[in-house]
Parts: sequence; structure tokens; C-alpha cells
Amino acid sequence: MTDLSNSIDLPGDWRSPLEPYRSPEWFDAERDRIFGRAWLLAGRVEEVPEPGSFTVKEFEVRDASVIVMRGKDGVVRAFHNVCPHRGNQVVWEEQGRQPALVCRYHNWTFSAEGRLRGVPDQGAFPGLDTEKCGLAPIHLEIWEGWLFINLSPAPEIGLDEFLGGMKDYLGGIDYIHADAPIVIRTRLKCNWKIVADAFAEAYHIPAIHNVSLKPRFADVDNPFGRPLLFRAVGPHGVNSMYGRPDYAPQEDQIVERLAFDPQHRSGEQADKIAAFGKHPAVNPTGARGWSMDVNYIFPNTHLDANPLGFFTHQFWPVGPTETQHEARFYVGKPLTVRERFAIEHRVAHAVDVILEDLSNVERTQKGINSRGTDFMQLSESEALIMHAAQQIARWVEAPTVRAALDAE
Repeated sequence: MTDLSNSIDLPGDWRSPLEPYRSPEWFDAERDRIFGRAWLLAGRVEEVPEPGSFTVKEFEVRDASVIVMRGKDGVVRAFHNVCPHRGNQVVWEEQGRQPALVCRYHNWTFSAEGRLRGVPDQGAFPGLDTEKCGLAPIHLEIWEGWLFINLSPAPEIGLDEFLGGMKDYLGGIDYIHADAPIVIRTRLKCNWKIVADAFAEAYHIPAIHNVSLKPRFADVDNPFGRPLLFRAVGPHGVNSMYGRPDYAPQEDQIVERLAFDPQHRSGEQADKIAAFGKHPAVNPTGARGWSMDVNYIFPNTHLDANPLGFFTHQFWPVGPTETQHEARFYVGKPLTVRERFAIEHRVAHAVDVILEDLSNVERTQKGINSRGTDFMQLSESEALIMHAAQQIARWVEAPTVRAALDAE
């Protein structure tokens, strides 16, 4: 197990500046220095299960549309969704399966490996070199089934070095039900970091989630949900959260009592959930009073774990004060009526919680824009927010990725 004993260099007064949350100039720097240089989590291999299957990912922060496709040779590749003929987008669907990709503007055809395979009236193109007119490749690497892309023409470091200690710490987890996510997307009028911060700590739970989550995340022993553990892992981080060890629905919570079962799965799937919970990175302190872990993958992903499995939050910048939030809950396919009911209840509850969080982020942006204050005054429970802010500043200010990582 990776040593997570390293700490972060936090300022004595625990203040973090707010200008990065409202400055168009800072956003432009993030766009280039972070999202133009970092490895970005783009999905799972299960999204492209067979040769010819593809999915299209939109990276608005870089004005990039990316095709992720499995070739006939079984290799997963990424390409710019741009026809080299006149620049039209080749694929219009979000996902699908085709033996070849055809640009609908002039029917240029490309193989599943990105090679130019057909040009109508090819003789009318003087000097056409078909070997140089395939779909433009994008660097893609795979770790534990997760697809990462790098939008730089020449990434400064590989994915292994980028993940650093996080690669070993989370290595070997069986990401159960990875082929069956429920996806929730929301467009928000706020900076992407405001949304990320909202899901990075439990300090807000007794206030924002007084009914929906507080009974699980806080009790008389830990009324403000102080974390069990926080550690920095290079630019990434781990925040393991407290949970009420004896939680059970109240007598008047009839629907939740019907659905409540810490496993709510049967047979082989229950065994897989149990094995998932035994991984050393799931509840890393081994606490009886544990609710979930936030595993922060720089710059914009939370890869979270709880007793039922894993889920993700991603915070995609669109503009200085516009964000697309995407949550993916990997709940699996129900095998019984009871499991179906429990899963539906779990997802409905998750949606309610997300709406409670997201109902507040645009108000936060308005407050920050008013310039009534220039700093956030953070607590130890918000250490992951401080760490992320420090890393973002380092990458913005560093002339190279190497310099950003060496600043640790």
C-alpha cells in the first residue's frame, strides 16, 4: 500500500484567494496550463466494448470533440472529431458502433483505426497523400479500465508519472458494475471549482443536507462530520469521511426502511461488493464509523467509494462562470424485484442530494462576484479544497508540467 503520510504546505491562516473563481484571465490560464497539459479522465473501457464501438467526448474547455473508438485489433484509440478534408465533425452521435466512420459532408470514410479509407472522386485531389489524411490522433492511456486523454500535441509526462502515488494506492480495485452507470449531467452558472469544492468536504452536510445526509454523516460523537483522514498524493488527494456506525432509518421513514440494506445485492454481486470493501484504499483507516472516500484525481475528477461501490463526479469548465457537472453512479443491473427497488431508491436519493448541493453553487458565484470578500477562510475539514487550490495555482504558474510537479 502506498505511503500516504506526506502532508501539504498550508498557509497558517488557512485562507485561499477567490480571484481564481471569478477572473476571466485566470480561467484562460487554467484552460491552457491545466486542461491543455494534464491527463484528463475521459471514461471507462466498458463504453467501447467491441471493435467498431465508439463514444464521443466533448471537452468544451479546449473546444475539442474527441472520438474514443476500439479498433478491429482491439486497441482503444482517441481522435479529434474533425475531418481532414474541410474540418467538419465526422461523428454526430454520442455513441454507437460502426465498422467505419463516414463524414456526412462529402462521404470521406475512415477505418476504426483512424486511417483514411475512401475519398469520393479521389482523382480530383492533386497530390493527395491518404497516409497523412487520417483522423488526427490524441494521446490516450488506460489505467485500471479508466480512459485518460491528453490534449497536448506532445504530453510532457506519461499517465503513470502523472498519477504518481495514486496509481499504486488505488491499484487493483475491482470496479464492479462498471458497464452500467446512471449518468446525471447539469449545466451551472458558476466556476467549475465552486462545484468541485461542494463535493470535497462534509462540513456543509449538517446545514445543506440536514435531513437527507446528516443522520448518516454526523452524530453526537462527530457533529460536524470531521474527516477520518486527509492526505495529499502529489497533485491528487484522499479525503475519507466519517459516518455514523449504527445508522438505520427511523420508524417513520417507511420507504427508506423498505429499501435499506447495506448490501441490497445477492449471490455473486454481494460477494463482489464485499471484496470491493476490503481493498485497502476503501475506508483506508478501517474505521467502523465510515461513510465514503473522496479520491481526488487532479484536476477535475472525484473517484469516490462507499459501502456499495464507486461513483464519480466530474467538473468540466465551460467558461469563467459556467460549468457542466457530470455524476456517474455505477449501480449495476438488478437481479430481483427487491434489488430493483433498492437501486431506484438509492439513485433517487442521490439525485435529491445532488440537487441540494447544486442549488447553492450559483448563489456562491454571485457572492464571490460581488467582491464582498477576496478570500475563503477554510477549516481543516476543507483541506482537500485548499490542496486543490494550491495545485491549480502551481499548474497555472508553472512554465512546464515538470515544474508544477517538482513544486511539491
